[in-house]
Amino acid sequence: MAFVGGGERGIASFFRQLGRLRVREVPEFLRKTVTRESIQSNGEKYLEEYREKYIKTGSILPVYHAMAGVFATAYVVTWPTEYRHFKAAQEGGGH
Repeated sequence: MAFVGGGERGIASFFRQLGRLRVREVPEFLRKTVTRESIQSNGEKYLEEYREKYIKTGSILPVYHAMAGVFATAYVVTWPTEYRHFKAAQEGGGH
């Protein structure tokens, strides 16, 4: 299976294969390729590659990645509330 190999090419191959499937074929494909073991091994491989590329070289990029992650998480968490406020203001709930 493509996803089991990990790495950028493995992930690209996984999405290419996923894109070629019909909707009804997706659940079976995911059951076969996305297993607990494949997620764990690919996650460990990704973290090791990340450590080699950014952490061990002393790059500042991990700080930016953390900042982007916090921003994205905060946006996703607060968006429903902001959207409700926006809709209420549109419907005349303003002051």
